[in-house]
Amino acid sequence: MASAVTPEVRAPAWVRLLLALAIAVPLVIVAIMMAHDGWLSDTHGAFLHRVRFALDRGRLELLGFEYPPLPFFLLAPWPTTLATIVLGGLAVAGLAWVVIGECTDRRSILPLVLLTAVLWNPIGAQLVVSDFNEAVGLLALYIGWRQYRRWWSTRQTVYGLYTGLWLGLAFYTSPLGLALALLAGAILPVLFPRLQIPPFASQFVLLAFPGVAATATWAYLSYVFVGRVALPFTPWATDAPGLLTILIWTVPYLLISLLALSRRSVTTAGVFLPLALLVAADWIGWHFSLAFAVGLLTLVAIVALPRDLSRLTRALVGAVALTQLVAAWVFIPWPTLAPRDHAARAVADALESAPPRTILLDDRAAESLLKWSPSVAGYLTTRDTGFDLAVSNPERYVRYVLATTTPDGLTLDADRRPPAGFVLEWRWAGYALWRHPDAPSLPVRFDALPDPSILERTP
Repeated sequence: MASAVTPEVRAPAWVRLLLALAIAVPLVIVAIMMAHDGWLSDTHGAFLHRVRFALDRGRLELLGFEYPPLPFFLLAPWPTTLATIVLGGLAVAGLAWVVIGECTDRRSILPLVLLTAVLWNPIGAQLVVSDFNEAVGLLALYIGWRQYRRWWSTRQTVYGLYTGLWLGLAFYTSPLGLALALLAGAILPVLFPRLQIPPFASQFVLLAFPGVAATATWAYLSYVFVGRVALPFTPWATDAPGLLTILIWTVPYLLISLLALSRRSVTTAGVFLPLALLVAADWIGWHFSLAFAVGLLTLVAIVALPRDLSRLTRALVGAVALTQLVAAWVFIPWPTLAPRDHAARAVADALESAPPRTILLDDRAAESLLKWSPSVAGYLTTRDTGFDLAVSNPERYVRYVLATTTPDGLTLDADRRPPAGFVLEWRWAGYALWRHPDAPSLPVRFDALPDPSILERTP
């Protein structure tokens, strides 16, 4: 006599929603408090000023050809600091929602413990405070991995299609989305033939084609609209954490990887390949934050978590995760504004009252200034028609010339050739403003720094 099949019990949707919000809301509150105290990350500032530029100039096509494009489109309806926080919070809540489903599948709360231990500390909070785009990317990647695992276990082609689509979406937040699609579609099945889903060519196409198509389409359209192929690099992210730093803050991932590999199951093959991918990405120039690396490897650990761990082993893994949570609170400081940020904000506030297109600025060397500018209307930048004409004859086209400091001196060649017909208004904290004699003064608050004496001012 056949035994009755026990139906799968899942928590009601409203319970899962409340639990997901309980994970994300504290991070949103922390981010709002930090923003209220004046914090704004370089990444969020770069996204905001580029969106504001596109909206102010009426050139929305620029949003699609800055990289990564998806965060720009998400910010377009509401380009404010609060919007970056809300989007980061929603992405984290989405991650928690999916991981709660993982807990139901495994009949264990350990996946949620691992995720919470990563998020509720100064490292993980950066996904809301400073890098909402990476939180969106992690959500897309994790959903893609779950679909890949479901495809491998059921051999149903539709899950392979879902995997490719989610990894393709992840490419629009990070180039690692395409890299992971190629890894899962080609490298893993070649290294571990038992991971091949016949026919192999179809498996590769399903996984890799959406990401490759997204890359090729975006590159082609960027060339058509802006005259260049917008490569997948983020110029405001200058470096990434080193391998040793990543390993120090991913001990639960290392432990779970060893537990998974000890089972010698083909489903755990390549568990260390995402770590190798992070190292290679940094070498190529695809930079990422420590929060992204720790979050990525923790999600890999959740996927690779063996289902038949003993209660004692699960308790050990949870204790390691909580210990690392405490260590992060002890050893990782919360971000604070540097003196250059205070100075840049003071300069941005002073220039806000300038009439539209009257300040000549080389925006390629002014990221730290523009991130504090609530509007880019007053600037004439390298992306504006007429910039070259204004550089050759500023007295005719603009009222102010703002030069910023680079390792080679002041931009706009202002060290050797100060703009003819202009007078030096002030020179302070790496900025120099020349004013046309007929233009009103734009005074800056030289007391904006906590210790103004450390920087020289030349009126």
